[in-house]
Amino acid sequence: MSLTAPAPRLHRDELRAALRRVTQAWIFGAAWMYIVTGAVMTRFAQQLGTPGFGFGVLAALPFAGALVQLPVSYFIERYGHRKIIFIGTGVVHRALWIVAAAIPWVLPARWCWPALLGVVAVSWVTGQMSGPSWVSWMADLVPARIRGRYFSRRTQLGQLVGVIVTLTAGAVLDLAQRRGDAVLLRTLSGALALAGAAGVVDFLFFVRVPEPRPERTNPQAKLWALIREPLGDRNFRRFLGYIFTLTLAVGYMGQFTWLYLFDVAGMSNTQANAMLVLGPLVVLMLSFPFWGRLIDRFGRKPVLVMALVLTLPGGALWMFVTREHWLWPYLGLLLVTAAWPGIDLANFNLLLNFSGPASGARKSGGYVAINSIVAAAAGILSGLLAGAIASALNDWRPVWAGWPMTYHRLLFLLSSALRLLTLPWLWRLEDTGAQTTRAAWRYMGTNLYSNLQQVIFMPGRLLWQRARWTFIFDQTVGAFPWCRRRRR
Repeated sequence: MSLTAPAPRLHRDELRAALRRVTQAWIFGAAWMYIVTGAVMTRFAQQLGTPGFGFGVLAALPFAGALVQLPVSYFIERYGHRKIIFIGTGVVHRALWIVAAAIPWVLPARWCWPALLGVVAVSWVTGQMSGPSWVSWMADLVPARIRGRYFSRRTQLGQLVGVIVTLTAGAVLDLAQRRGDAVLLRTLSGALALAGAAGVVDFLFFVRVPEPRPERTNPQAKLWALIREPLGDRNFRRFLGYIFTLTLAVGYMGQFTWLYLFDVAGMSNTQANAMLVLGPLVVLMLSFPFWGRLIDRFGRKPVLVMALVLTLPGGALWMFVTREHWLWPYLGLLLVTAAWPGIDLANFNLLLNFSGPASGARKSGGYVAINSIVAAAAGILSGLLAGAIASALNDWRPVWAGWPMTYHRLLFLLSSALRLLTLPWLWRLEDTGAQTTRAAWRYMGTNLYSNLQQVIFMPGRLLWQRARWTFIFDQTVGAFPWCRRRRR
């Protein structure tokens, strides 16, 4: 099948086969994602001698790539060719991780970490270029009536792959680390190359996925018209202020939390993978349904305020995670993680509200594109700011209130402080039809109290039920002489 020739509307069997291929592709895509965003990438960058500022740049690069989404969206809207853009840029994006894996074996040591930053930068740019094509294609391919169920099951399959990959990668890295740096570097290179190959396979699955109908292009589309109306929406500008501040607060956290667990807390690869990938994965799977119901009941703004308040200590709690005393701070961090689906779902629903059907296709695309650009700008600034602090305070070791400080812990405190600054933006945000935040808090408190009651009193109830049914059984058996004889 040609990459550019769209197919006619699909029959049921053809649609089922196409959706099966999209799901199968994500098995390989999830393997790529969980390898390159886990311990493997951080350890690999450390082995290449990446300085603190370099890790800040690594944190900024995924956001920098998002800046290309607006021109790519404009190109697709005007000229089409979404399938060939998606597959072509996607294959390059994933194949570059194989190139990154080869860096320490083909370049002098002093050029390794700058080359890594360059390769990863090009990879993220090409990866973000495939994003608009993916959204447009899947919107046409997956029927609206099954879209939620289909993507939730696809996501669950990816999470299962993530659990397997995370546990395996941690165990293999720990084994390699015990055998020395040379073995560890070869293992890390092999893991990245394997991830890149799996990522390429992910995109190649789409060669045989048909397009259900011809693309709807608009040769008269103008770039300024795409963004003019959203920027004139005062409520949307408040939303952008909130998105910018939140992304500035959390953009660097992932990269520097890995470094903290390795360099300060002294965690093994398996422990770090379990704390940063496995534990949050389980919590997110369990907490998503609760926040979805809460949004349906109370609206987006109150849920967003609640979830953000719950995540405020999320940065500072990492300060207290040490090799000897990690349990209680980590349990607090899991509670913070449980609140993030509320933020993600509320953000997505607010964006859908801004760019709803009444807005029109062009205006809708403008809202999404501007939101991506603002988040990208904040993410870049976040990574560069954290990198500059890490570089300037690399040897900084004061003691605050009896607690030894490092630049990692200062960054964690800064993240919690910046999260607090998101709340003024939300207080002014308008959400038509939403209930009060106080009502949402009351509902959550009532449900939490009810659930705790069940947890506390359930063992006693089970024991009482067991005694009751034992008594009934004995009375029933005693009513029949033949049963008494058999028991003797």
